[in-house]
Amino acid sequence: MIDIHKTIREIQNLYLSDNRPWVIGLSGGKDSTCVTQMVYYMLKGLSPEKRNKEVHILSADTLVESPIIELRIKNICKKIEKQAKKDALPIKVKILRPELNDTFWVNLIGRGYPSPNRWFRWCTDRLKINPMTKYTIEQVKENGEVIILLGARKSESGT
Repeated sequence: MIDIHKTIREIQNLYLSDNRPWVIGLSGGKDSTCVTQMVYYMLKGLSPEKRNKEVHILSADTLVESPIIELRIKNICKKIEKQAKKDALPIKVKILRPELNDTFWVNLIGRGYPSPNRWFRWCTDRLKINPMTKYTIEQVKENGEVIILLGARKSESGT
């Protein structure tokens, strides 16, 4: 069994160990949500003078999600942003979108790509990974380095 308090102390020690900003990719799934929550609780537990670096929480708007999913992610991001401001936490929340040339419809209709399938998964890179990579590179240019936090279950499949 995992001791959450011990894990949060470990996260806290890592946070305090240097000045590199943190970047978290928040999909809204259980793994990324758990990482986001644990970092939030860790920051809230620190005294204000120890909250010395920003945590960037990034979410991708693919522009093709169902309206219910899109609304849920936007609401989650707004709530995190609002509460972080209220709690005076150094959190920046960004919803990122693909560039026009990378959008689903430009590639599907404009370029004639087939619908994504397990052999040709062109959409994840263009719709999610590229916008997050671009943002992260901008942060690296500004800060020299960043730490990227990923949520992956211990029993997660390698594939």
